[in-house]
Amino acid sequence: MGFIADTYDVKQTTPLMTDKYHFTTAYAYWREGRADNNAVFYMFGRKEAKGAGYTVAAGLEGVIDVVKRWQTHGFTDDDIAYLRSQKTPSGKPQFPEEFLDYLKEMDFKLKIDAAPEGTVFFPQEPVLRVEGPVAQVKMLESVALCLINGHSAYATHAARQSDVLEKPLENGSPQGAASVQGLRRGPSLGAALEASRSLGLGGYTSSSTGTAAKNAGQVFAGTMDHAWVMTHKNEIGDTPLKELLKLEKEGRTEELHDLLAQDAFRSFAMAHPESGILLVDTYDPLQGLENAITVIKELHAEGLGQNYGVRFDSGDIAAYSKIALRRFAEEGFIDGIDKNKTAQMSDAQLLKHSGHCRVFCAAADGIDEYSAQEMRENGAFFKSWGIGTGGSHVPPLGLVYKAAAIYMDTLQDDNAPLTPVMKVAAHAPVKSSNPGRINALRHYDTDSKLSHIVIYDEDLGLHPKREAVNLRNFNETDTPEGGGSTRDLLVPVFDKNGSYVYREPPKKEAYPGSGHMVTDLAAVTKRVKEQLDTLYDGVRRVARPREEILQKKMLRLFAEAKESGQTEFKIDIAELEKTLPPENAHIPVYLDKNLFDSRMKCEKLHAAKAGGGVGEYQERFESGGNDNTKTAPRTAAHHKNRNRRF
Repeated sequence: MGFIADTYDVKQTTPLMTDKYHFTTAYAYWREGRADNNAVFYMFGRKEAKGAGYTVAAGLEGVIDVVKRWQTHGFTDDDIAYLRSQKTPSGKPQFPEEFLDYLKEMDFKLKIDAAPEGTVFFPQEPVLRVEGPVAQVKMLESVALCLINGHSAYATHAARQSDVLEKPLENGSPQGAASVQGLRRGPSLGAALEASRSLGLGGYTSSSTGTAAKNAGQVFAGTMDHAWVMTHKNEIGDTPLKELLKLEKEGRTEELHDLLAQDAFRSFAMAHPESGILLVDTYDPLQGLENAITVIKELHAEGLGQNYGVRFDSGDIAAYSKIALRRFAEEGFIDGIDKNKTAQMSDAQLLKHSGHCRVFCAAADGIDEYSAQEMRENGAFFKSWGIGTGGSHVPPLGLVYKAAAIYMDTLQDDNAPLTPVMKVAAHAPVKSSNPGRINALRHYDTDSKLSHIVIYDEDLGLHPKREAVNLRNFNETDTPEGGGSTRDLLVPVFDKNGSYVYREPPKKEAYPGSGHMVTDLAAVTKRVKEQLDTLYDGVRRVARPREEILQKKMLRLFAEAKESGQTEFKIDIAELEKTLPPENAHIPVYLDKNLFDSRMKCEKLHAAKAGGGVGEYQERFESGGNDNTKTAPRTAAHHKNRNRRF
């Protein structure tokens, strides 16, 4: 079982969990006698995840859970009763009993191929391909998109967040790890549980959400909160830890309890003597830091607290971390540094020695991959990063699920070839798809870096001369060579008989003694990192989106001009351009020439049907910044005149 089976009841994941148009069209197919005609659909994206040069595939485990449940349970009696209750505007049943019987007896046998979870993928690549009876294939669309759009977004964010935190920096800012702290920020309980799982898949190393950690086999992490400090008389009391431990040993419970109620930090330290993080900015962060240092020194004197730190979650936390590092050095917490000579050392020099510090700092407060990177580059001293809103508010991707081939005739012939089909939006060509049984062949160079991708139709095969058309410019035909190995993106998940054949990632016990096996997210994270290592830095780079930086600069210039009484202000575009980071590099994506020719035939057929042509364009990716991607909509008069010709 996977995370959907562990989280949701069967009745919540039946085939009714789809959009209504899949029932209205299934009924229409059934009336035509084509509901069981073989069809191929595939899922792909038109651009990379927002701000990224790649996307990480996730959510397949959930799709597998759903398909297995459909195979086992199908439509429930309650589902059928609900569909029976649907009426037309005139009050007649929308679906006849014969069609409802067809749904009730539906035997889900879908052939599914997919990119394994943890795989990076790129625009127009098929992340999921589904083949089977057209009515069934279409029913899977909505739930599959929901799972893969959402979870791939979480996993991509987590991969980038972890990449930023784990990257060694020359300035010595310590490598760190991210923890999921998004339950209170999530839109729902289910979203919080699912997000924790795919954030862990992408690289987060722990979760503060108990049920999520238990279900997904994650480390359950947490410290103290402001309420803990606020519900004690003082952040730190007057009685040293040594005396409190003595009272505990002597069994003087009542006296001990009274003193602990006056001392938030020492009470916490006695409850968690081996490891903990003291939250120091409930009142005054600098005084809180001094109080924490006092308690940590007392723990060390007792041979305790070998894994202790302090946490900042408000204000200029990067600046506070530098102050904390200096104070730790002055107290002798950094091995190899004479605490009496720290006054002569700069913050940058201290940071170079921070890897030897026996006390750490933890960060929280609206952190994302961009702010974390900027803090580390500016010398922040954090080893632990609590990510709440940044991880729980990741918008879903815009992957789509399109028909690519179908047996068109009414009478099914298992040996007859399928008819390639595609979406060709003449008014919005970037929304077009590819026809056929689509796969992607990845080419690597001699350094094992991903060189380019060729999308091809498995039925047509690769062009004999390996000719391919640049998907970003259809006027460019090439014979791209990587020089190294090649491999297909898709792997089998269910075979044509509906049998489960997927080679699952390693499993582990959800927690010791549970007996419940779950996907080992650390193993999938390892795959993510291996995949990222195949990308060149320009693709892997994390940088704030240019439009976000530009917007802030423009707002600042506007505010300065307004404040100074100006009625207008000028901008040196060339100079402004120099301040913006370079855009992410793109992995070159090509259409195999055989597939391209098939696509052109489909476009030509579409043009004939539409009474016009596909708009002239080169850029086949969603970009928003290329005028060549825009085609003016035809006017109503155009269609009116066209109709007069018939």
